[in-house]
Amino acid sequence: MDNTINAILRSIIEAITEFLPVSSTGHLFLFSYFFPFSDITNNKEEFEDLFDIFIQSGAILSVLVLYFDKFKISTLDSIKFIQGDRAKRSGFDFLLSIFIGSIPILIIGFLLKNFLDGIKASSYLLTILGCTWLLGGIGILIQERIFQNKTKLEDASLLKNEPHPPLLENHQNHYPILSIKNSLIIGFVQCIALLPGVSRSLATIVAGRSIGLSKKHSAEYSFYLAVPVLIAAGVYKLYKYRNIIEGEKLFLLLLGSILSFLLCIFVIRLFLSYIRRHSFSIFGYYRIVLGLIVLCFTLI
Repeated sequence: MDNTINAILRSIIEAITEFLPVSSTGHLFLFSYFFPFSDITNNKEEFEDLFDIFIQSGAILSVLVLYFDKFKISTLDSIKFIQGDRAKRSGFDFLLSIFIGSIPILIIGFLLKNFLDGIKASSYLLTILGCTWLLGGIGILIQERIFQNKTKLEDASLLKNEPHPPLLENHQNHYPILSIKNSLIIGFVQCIALLPGVSRSLATIVAGRSIGLSKKHSAEYSFYLAVPVLIAAGVYKLYKYRNIIEGEKLFLLLLGSILSFLLCIFVIRLFLSYIRRHSFSIFGYYRIVLGLIVLCFTLI
């Protein structure tokens, strides 16, 4: 497969799966297993890893653009709060919850990076992906069963255009503000997503709903947490692989990042529109089917 077409397809896969609870990393691993970049003889594995980070960075840029006003207002409010304006505490608490929620995965991911790299290079990677997709899908369906009545109430309120207050929301600025304890709970649950195929979105959405957030605010908080996590990973990988960025590789990296950014803006809007009136069950069924297909491929 031509590398340009390969990059375009990976960007589409990344954009569709990054913010859905289906594991973008798992899908990229699966695609690259069958369709690796061709004619890249030097540092091929490093480039594959770097390309994934670049398209994920494009996805994160889409979050910053879509929620620019929210991040801008919360940053200005935080500055005013630090200067003594207690009325601006909501913006400070919003950013604090994102910062605290990001700490566990940054620390644990750094400490376990050699172990995690070993999993990604393992001959059992597809089996691991199949298992995590399957178990994650079952987990989604179980949670939807548990929160069935709450989901119906949320959907009914949206159909009537009535606001429904999520946990500790500040209605003036629409911040899903979490306590330090709840931010840490979501942050530690997010660490499960370090295992390929689990999905960072799945982990944070399940954790968010478990502590009382609505579907919409669970999804949005998942978007917010992705920003510091993937920016940190991007900066680290960019520095680590800085010597291999040249020629065709640079073109592919920029192409993938730009396409991912543009497509993610559309996907995020579509995803939020979908969950306003539907449960997450469809993603659970998708994960189960995909997991079974992958397991059948690897075990038969």
